[in-house]
Amino acid sequence: MKGKLMNSSLRDIANLVQGIVIGNDTITVSTLSPIDNILPGALVFAEGEDNIKLAEHSEAAAILIGQGTIDSPKPLIQVKNPFKAFITLLNHFYPPQKITSGIHPTAVIGEEVQLGDEVYVGPFVVIESGSIIGNHSVLKSHIHIGHNVVIGDHTTIHPQVTVYDNCRIGSNVTIHASTVIGSDGFGYTFVDGQHLKVPHSGYVVIENNVEIGANTAIDKATLGATVIGEGTKIDNLVQIAHSVKLGKHNIICAFTGIAGSTTTGNNVIFAANVGVSDHVHIEDEVILGARTGVPPHKLLKKGTVYLGNPAKPKDVAIKHELSVNRIPLIRKNIKSLTEQIAVINKKLDIKEKEVE
Repeated sequence: MKGKLMNSSLRDIANLVQGIVIGNDTITVSTLSPIDNILPGALVFAEGEDNIKLAEHSEAAAILIGQGTIDSPKPLIQVKNPFKAFITLLNHFYPPQKITSGIHPTAVIGEEVQLGDEVYVGPFVVIESGSIIGNHSVLKSHIHIGHNVVIGDHTTIHPQVTVYDNCRIGSNVTIHASTVIGSDGFGYTFVDGQHLKVPHSGYVVIENNVEIGANTAIDKATLGATVIGEGTKIDNLVQIAHSVKLGKHNIICAFTGIAGSTTTGNNVIFAANVGVSDHVHIEDEVILGARTGVPPHKLLKKGTVYLGNPAKPKDVAIKHELSVNRIPLIRKNIKSLTEQIAVINKKLDIKEKEVE
């Protein structure tokens, strides 16, 4: 990874992140490196004693670390939050490739479509009639935007994404490849021996500063809106069903499924492979551990960590798991006691016969 950072001095880099150089601040670095792939001449981010020692014994030119007293053979840049500083440097020296605004000749633009300033519409993009695309937004190749869709400013949509009719996407949103926004919810009722489809006339609202990973599906509401709250980050391969309403700044990891009409508060975290049934309400700052299963119509209390299937508060789930792990020993003890009782009963039978 080389580019703009080559021949940048530690002094200049420290100024970018409000850091302090310990050692020779005129030393130049050629690139940034993570701790697990340290390149010669790099500035490497290191946290923890073991990682700092690893960086010190590498060919790195300097180390980016947190505040505190440390004696190191390498030049250091000390900052309050080294990971945040590393992100700042990545964004500064390795920004995404800039895309020149314009409309590719293969794009199909419907009637009464409004395109903002400096918009990019890539190859084979289709924008149906009545849609609005905000300023500086980027639609990469092979995207389908339905009728009457509204997309805000500075939003980037990657290839093969489909946005169904009437959906609303905010500003500074990123949607990664092959995601589908606004498909029909999975709603059926069994009538006269067959599954009767429930019509879905709603739409999806994605608020500002949301990022959605690849191959994720967000279904439109039966009526009204499925809502993804401001600042929420959604991983790849996530399913969000009809009429779900997510609060602000949720984190949803891969393979999670959230069933219809579930609602969440703010700052909720779903670890990988969580399953949430329908009509669940999850309050603010709840954490759902990996593979947690939530039954229908449950209320998950604010600030609680839940584990297991069915979901239980962390301390209860751990006690339950410890009890389950003891079952083999308990069975062994029961078998031993049963055998001992049988021996005692046999001896008692013999004594009774002797008395007779």
